[in-house]
Amino acid sequence: MFESLKDKVRASSGGQIPFESSIASLKERFAHFVESKRMGADILFMVTYMASMSIANATRPEIFGYAANRKEYISAKYIAKVDTYVKKWSYSYAESLSIVAERTNNDILQNMLMRYANSIESNVPDEEFLSQELSTVRSVYRSQYEQGCELVKKWGDAYVAMLLSGTVIAVTIMISIAIYSPTGMETTLNVSYGIILLICFFSNVLMYQSVPSDPKTHGLTDRTSKEQATISAMERIIVPITVVIALVLLALGVSVGLIYILIGVLLAPLGIIGFIDDHNITLRDNDFATFIRSFGSVMGGQSATAVRALGAIDRRSFMALEPLLNSVYSKMNLGLDVRQTWDRFIGESGSNLINMYLNIYLDTVQLGGPPEPIGKTVGSSMLEMVLLRDKKDMISRGFILLMIPMHVVMAAIFVALYRLMVILTGSVSTMMTHFQETSAAAGSTGSSTGVTAASALGSSMGMFTNFPEKEMGIYVAIQLTIITVSNIVAAKVVGGGDRYMYYFYGAIFCILTGLVMLVVPIGVGIFFNPEALNAMAAGHS
Repeated sequence: MFESLKDKVRASSGGQIPFESSIASLKERFAHFVESKRMGADILFMVTYMASMSIANATRPEIFGYAANRKEYISAKYIAKVDTYVKKWSYSYAESLSIVAERTNNDILQNMLMRYANSIESNVPDEEFLSQELSTVRSVYRSQYEQGCELVKKWGDAYVAMLLSGTVIAVTIMISIAIYSPTGMETTLNVSYGIILLICFFSNVLMYQSVPSDPKTHGLTDRTSKEQATISAMERIIVPITVVIALVLLALGVSVGLIYILIGVLLAPLGIIGFIDDHNITLRDNDFATFIRSFGSVMGGQSATAVRALGAIDRRSFMALEPLLNSVYSKMNLGLDVRQTWDRFIGESGSNLINMYLNIYLDTVQLGGPPEPIGKTVGSSMLEMVLLRDKKDMISRGFILLMIPMHVVMAAIFVALYRLMVILTGSVSTMMTHFQETSAAAGSTGSSTGVTAASALGSSMGMFTNFPEKEMGIYVAIQLTIITVSNIVAAKVVGGGDRYMYYFYGAIFCILTGLVMLVVPIGVGIFFNPEALNAMAAGHS
């Protein structure tokens, strides 16, 4: 259906869909940006894989052939081109690496390929070059990661400052409308929406560009952790129900605060399960970096099989991995296929790093490589990434803990000032009515003094009597929605994790927004009671 519609649009517009080239160009730029963002970690995976293959005494064709088949690596397609030039076009490896490097836009990958080509031309053994290159890649990755963390800290502070500034502007506009009651205020409100949207959009984009790429989950569809499987089953029901209920309640005119709380409560189960899975993956990754070194040492030192090495290791020392390792040990004792058992372990771990590095270890050991040095190589690379992730997590926790009270304060400012304007304008209207009655009574009795005082006070406060309560209520609700969504996205961008972390942060910020919209008007009503203001007006009369 869509293809036929596409053909009709192309035929009616002279063979080209409007903005087709622009959209294609934007897609290409975005794909290039995402590839460049993920390339630092990806090259570390690839070079670790190739270095482990060289430790296993694999030939150069085997190194490139196996590396080209690892489709989970972004750089695998470039290695595959090198392999194709050699095997199908009879180029040398040095020439093939140089050709691919010249046609590569990513600087890190280009430099790595050029260094490899130079080492081959200089007759440097692959094992020696890849061992040195692995050290270089780790240093480059560490430097880029730390630079990204520093930028995230700066942009996080800037995000908070700019969003607070935008809130001040929006509140100032609301107060100005309350005082002057201008005609055609829709344009003014739209400008306010635009300011907040621009601040939120560009701040999130800049933080996304700065934050280091570090996917936590492996993204496998056939094998997942228990938490991921639970979320996948629940979200198909909860998310559509949440959307439908929110829209129905909004159409029925239910309080926006209650709708926010309901959304947060419905998303909370998904968010809590997702947070548990995210925390478990962090613990498993920390344990696995040590486990793979110990596992390789036992297999190599005792010339033991995998099942005997697992039996010799104290699995209780790896608390996060212990249930999974016990399951692997039991299955291997039953004689089940070793590779399938490890694949099940990878899936149930839910971790991207375990998926990458365990496959490196299994592939190279299966080729006959020595387990001990391969385990050390794999474990060292993973430990590097785990330690850097811990550093980023510390920064992200600080940012999120700062953003939560900031969100409450901004929402409270909007709601409190709105309720103050409503109470003030209502009280002023009552005062004006009372003054008019007093003026009429004074005029009938001939008292000129009362008339003059009432007229003076009425004229000075008349500007507060035309506050557009309904329009400004919608204005506050829209601004809080923009800020809430932006903070959810910002927390996910900085905090990382799988998509289910959107549910976790969404539940937190939606509940906070809803509570503020319900509780703050009660507090304002307690401290600024309209009846007290009306009594004060009666006293002045």
